[in-house]
Amino acid sequence: MQYLLLIYGEESAWADISPERASEIMQAYFAYTDKLKNAGVYLAGDELDVVAKAKSVRGVGGTHVVDGPFVDTKETLGGYYLIQCASEDEALNWAKQAPTMLHGGGIELRPVIVR
Repeated sequence: MQYLLLIYGEESAWADISPERASEIMQAYFAYTDKLKNAGVYLAGDELDVVAKAKSVRGVGGTHVVDGPFVDTKETLGGYYLIQCASEDEALNWAKQAPTMLHGGGIELRPVIVR
């Protein structure tokens, strides 16, 4: 089964950390990605650009376009991993290992419906 690991955190938190700490966190993400790949569960993953560059399209026929995310929240979606696991427990184990908590964020685990 495929699972999406959605990486959430506060963008403003990145402004308050040193370049050395930011590099340390990114190295943890690179190592985590390699670990997923070496285990054969990695399908895809990317970092997303800042929420200020987001657009939300709403309304019938997509007639309403606004800058930024549609909901007002402190945490924003910063990236994702798409993984293939035999069970939800296995996917949860991978989610718990994500370095997201190093910068105060969290992971949302969502099963993917593949039709």
